[in-house]
Amino acid sequence: MSEKSIKAKVVTVKGKIATIAVDKVLNYLDKDPINNLEKAFKTGKKLDIGNDYKDAIDNIEKMINDKESNGYKIIERFLTDINKETRNKFLSNFMVSTTFISSQIRRITEEKTKVHIPWAILMDPTSACNLKCKGCWAAEYDKTTSMNNELLDRIITEGKQLGIYMYIYSGGEPLMRKKDLIDLAEKHSDCMFLAFTNATLVDEEFAKELKRVGNFALAISVEGFEEETDMRRGQGTFKKIIQAMDILKKEKLIYGFSTCYHSKNTEAIGSDEYIDLMIEKGCTFGWYFTYMPIGKDALPELVAAPEQREKMYHFIRDTRASKPIFVLDFWNDGEYVQGCIAGGRNYIHINSNGDVEPCAFIHYSNK
Repeated sequence: MSEKSIKAKVVTVKGKIATIAVDKVLNYLDKDPINNLEKAFKTGKKLDIGNDYKDAIDNIEKMINDKESNGYKIIERFLTDINKETRNKFLSNFMVSTTFISSQIRRITEEKTKVHIPWAILMDPTSACNLKCKGCWAAEYDKTTSMNNELLDRIITEGKQLGIYMYIYSGGEPLMRKKDLIDLAEKHSDCMFLAFTNATLVDEEFAKELKRVGNFALAISVEGFEEETDMRRGQGTFKKIIQAMDILKKEKLIYGFSTCYHSKNTEAIGSDEYIDLMIEKGCTFGWYFTYMPIGKDALPELVAAPEQREKMYHFIRDTRASKPIFVLDFWNDGEYVQGCIAGGRNYIHINSNGDVEPCAFIHYSNK
């Protein structure tokens, strides 16, 4: 059976059942998202027929059942702070495509091919960037390469045939291609897209386009407050980031922050004041990455000291227990995913030259 026929079988039979269940979930939430949350969850969790996401579902159920928990506050904020259309599109795609259909197709494909299929693809639409950040991990790439629209579309199309419905953009600055990325999100409306971006190219027109397609979120790169951010990213960058967040918040979109912690900014980004500012500006999630010196222009002096990494380990866990925002640590949360997720285990990286790499931080391809 070909990959196309596998997908067709899953989508037409099990996919239709999943869609009916999700429609019921969204109907509950549209009427009264808070009071109908338990009903919606009980309906939605039935989609995990293979127990692929049992641990995650159990954790969410504990949050919903404990209305005093911080987890419940995070869920409540998502239901109330995001516009209804974007919220519904996210929930529909996440429950049907990126989880239910994805797990079904990947399981069948892996049994047939004996090859592991990753859950997500991280790819660089372009290596070009409008900033020149100190110690950027992508700085060693050629700044003139880009994947054309046909190749980006082909990657997504073929990925879906394998069961991959989650696509993450890095770069370079992905929003140098923001019109192309909106077109891809619209064409592949059953997928979820996330872009790591410096946000300096976000404007009201783009925010309205994000709201229109509904399946495209942003992770905004910010290094702390104004002093820490502008130190690495250039004078005036922090103010542009805050302006972008205000635009996105006005449209009630899904976005979060992406912070690289290093020897010079750990005190700032590891503070309640920083998290409170990100929440105030509308971020519903945050990703912390530790600085990794890569390439000839790397800055080893920015590597976080062991005690700084330990501080962040505890700070992020304390934040998850006390603040209404979901934060992750790309390295220190490895214990929750049994180690490294790269190399095709959970994701692969395709750079702007079209080379397949095991990880965004490992610039190697056998192409």
